[in-house]
Amino acid sequence: MRTLLFLLVAAVASAGTPQRIISTAPSITEALFAIGAGPRVVAVTVYCKYPPEVHKLPKIGTYLTADVEAISALHPDLVVVEKQPNNLVQQLKLLRIPEIEVRSGNLEEVYQGAMAMGKAAGVEEGAIAFVTSTKAALIDIQARTSSLPHPTAVFIIGHTPGSLRGLIAGAKGSYFSDLLTIAGAKDVFADSVAPYPQITLEEILSRNPDLIFEMSGEAEPAQADVRALWQAHPSLRAVKNKHVYALPSGPFLVPGPRVLEAVRVLLQLVHPEVQP
Repeated sequence: MRTLLFLLVAAVASAGTPQRIISTAPSITEALFAIGAGPRVVAVTVYCKYPPEVHKLPKIGTYLTADVEAISALHPDLVVVEKQPNNLVQQLKLLRIPEIEVRSGNLEEVYQGAMAMGKAAGVEEGAIAFVTSTKAALIDIQARTSSLPHPTAVFIIGHTPGSLRGLIAGAKGSYFSDLLTIAGAKDVFADSVAPYPQITLEEILSRNPDLIFEMSGEAEPAQADVRALWQAHPSLRAVKNKHVYALPSGPFLVPGPRVLEAVRVLLQLVHPEVQP
């Protein structure tokens, strides 16, 4: 009798746990796998590339334009949505498809999103373990750089192709500014009122950072092109001292579980004397 009762309780608990989860953003996909819900993810976006297991999953459109019909056809019992100015959540509600919204604009939002997903997907312990271990590792790195000089830096996340116009920086309140701080650098746009402001080359020249970081893609030619653009401005300290770094997008592009990998890359460039 006790065995039967246990199996009944377990079956009821399982029935209430989402078994078919759909991710609508790369950051969400990576977090779901990191907290232990990966085996129940049944579809992702075309931009979800990590972990490798997602390559074989059905695609439901892009980050900005998810295909609601494709989502509905997969009969999900949970859709995780990155908060953005579109009507995806409203469409899901009309179809009575369970959903939650999360953010990943900065590191604290990554933690909060992981905890929200853990609760919704029934893997709270996995979410707690991920957040706890990640925080501990990052706190340790920041503690080891706290007494060292903090060179000034800017993290460029985009600009007009082939020129240094339309620059967008990761500023105060952004995930990229968080990375700089933990790695022992000082964000030159720490006074920005917007986390991802569009800035001008003149502002970079005026603030004259010690280091310039820019996401450039994985291919070496693309990285060389980025470095060449900055070489046209030798008055910049970062250029003069050869501290312009074109970074493969890799762990930087997606705010989430690979944050520790991203910080370790920056740490070796900001403070090579510190062991990662």
